[in-house]
Amino acid sequence: MVSSTSKYATQDDIKPFKDSKEAATSSSPSIRSGSNHGIFFIKQGGINTGIIKEHHSKEQDIFTGKHTFRLSSLWRRAEVNPLNGKSLTFPLFRIWDDFYCMAFWLATLGFFVAFLSWFAFSPLVPEVVKADLNLTQDQVTNSNLASLGGTALVRLIAGPACDKFGPRKVLASLLILGAIPSGLAALVTNIEGLETVRFFISILGGSFVPTQAYTTTFFDKSIVGTANAFSGGWGNLGGGVTVAVMIGLYQRYIKAGFSPHTAWRLCFVTVPVPCLLLIAVIILLLGRDHPGGKWSARHQLQDSTTGKDQVINEGGVQQQDMFVDSENAFAQTSINSKSVGTSFSERSPVTNVDTAQSEPLTFATLLEILSDLRVWSCALCYLLTFGLETAMDAALPGLINTLFASESFGSVDAAYAASTYGLMNLFARPLGGIMSDVLYARFGLRAKMYWLLATAASQGIAMIGLGIYINKNNATIGGVIGLIVVIAITGFSANGACYSIYGHWRPKNIGVVAGIVGASGNIGGLFYTLIFKYRPGIRLSPSESHPRGYNSLGEKFWIAGLLNAVVVVPLFLVPIGDTV
Repeated sequence: MVSSTSKYATQDDIKPFKDSKEAATSSSPSIRSGSNHGIFFIKQGGINTGIIKEHHSKEQDIFTGKHTFRLSSLWRRAEVNPLNGKSLTFPLFRIWDDFYCMAFWLATLGFFVAFLSWFAFSPLVPEVVKADLNLTQDQVTNSNLASLGGTALVRLIAGPACDKFGPRKVLASLLILGAIPSGLAALVTNIEGLETVRFFISILGGSFVPTQAYTTTFFDKSIVGTANAFSGGWGNLGGGVTVAVMIGLYQRYIKAGFSPHTAWRLCFVTVPVPCLLLIAVIILLLGRDHPGGKWSARHQLQDSTTGKDQVINEGGVQQQDMFVDSENAFAQTSINSKSVGTSFSERSPVTNVDTAQSEPLTFATLLEILSDLRVWSCALCYLLTFGLETAMDAALPGLINTLFASESFGSVDAAYAASTYGLMNLFARPLGGIMSDVLYARFGLRAKMYWLLATAASQGIAMIGLGIYINKNNATIGGVIGLIVVIAITGFSANGACYSIYGHWRPKNIGVVAGIVGASGNIGGLFYTLIFKYRPGIRLSPSESHPRGYNSLGEKFWIAGLLNAVVVVPLFLVPIGDTV
């Protein structure tokens, strides 16, 4: 292995990819571990053997797939795979001079403000908007359905658009488009207007697809689960933060003397619209499309990697031909058998280097994607997990208020208590991605898939527990919140695991696959919301017919949980093929 002074290729070695051939022949080597694969790339010139030395035990760590995360990589500049220009590390705090870190934060902030604005109505509708517009509970539920309706369609469109134009431009465009109906929310006067505005605000839900495609474009598959999970999870926090922001702002306007009719409308003009436009402008000004620069230049680095690789050993350097094939694997030919040391390729086959670049969608490719059971297994898991999340975000404030309303506990308190669920995204979704990467490094892709399915099934089991607990009619707010936390941790971890694995299936069409999986999540949201609508349950006080009272509010939850757990089981049988 190389010395610590030049262990990995950093951005300085390939920056800024304007000349892709210089990037491919960087003087710094790059070595990286992963599940059954590695990267080894050296400049074709001579090398001072006094500087470079192999360390056999560390090489074995590389090729046995041990996870090599280092805490210092969070603030150091990205270590880059020169074969694809993607970061091998997660430089979370290096925002001042690292465009990989910048790409992560722009994707995360874009998704955060999108979710904050998308769910801005949720804390205000149950009481404030409902009273102002004289809505029935059924109309409130219909407006919740409308808020999910447009997202699935937008995600399906956003996927191919990301592959064609690049995720950065698509993300900024969706934020700008979503700002328009967010501003028009102040003009709503009836249920028809509310449903229309919420339908078009749901455009913002489509921002998830370019968010995940953006981070996948900048981070190597060995670390992309972590990057995607953090961007998705911290972006999802917007759905929890919006409760405090919108209710707090509404109360400030009320204290300032505004009527409820005016106060809730001012909230939309004050927060969602400026945030969306500001972040969109920042993404367009500070972001870059691809590690190689412009989206149109994304193939240049890949083309330049065809050349010579070298074997490093104690006695010297032997050149060998290296090429990147269409299946994202690099093969080695012409190995000098007289080399003093042992080449990496002799110790373990080096396969499946991720050099695929996004391609515009064709009809033939679409048919291949739609016939891929692996894609649909991810889509179905996301339907069950994120779909439930969106339905729960809308249902929990009303449930907690119905169960525990008193003189000292009102609808605002219920909304804050319900926000605990969304706030679990702070760590639960990142946990899913991190564990996915660790399992991938240790055991391979199949372990990633099992982790996804296990967390998805666990969420269903926890939902069954919540429903049964509520129906016992002696539930406490602590017990309900505790079960909600379990549901959030398992479900959000599954969300993170899902978007750590989707890029393995069709690396040349990550946008399309991300769109299909993301759209499935919103279809799931509609499905679960319909379950909650048609099985609302009732709660009766103690009476002659029901001496201990009667409560069926938990029925919809255990029905949803049972469905969730049962559907996941057959997915364990889906083969992953030869993908690694």
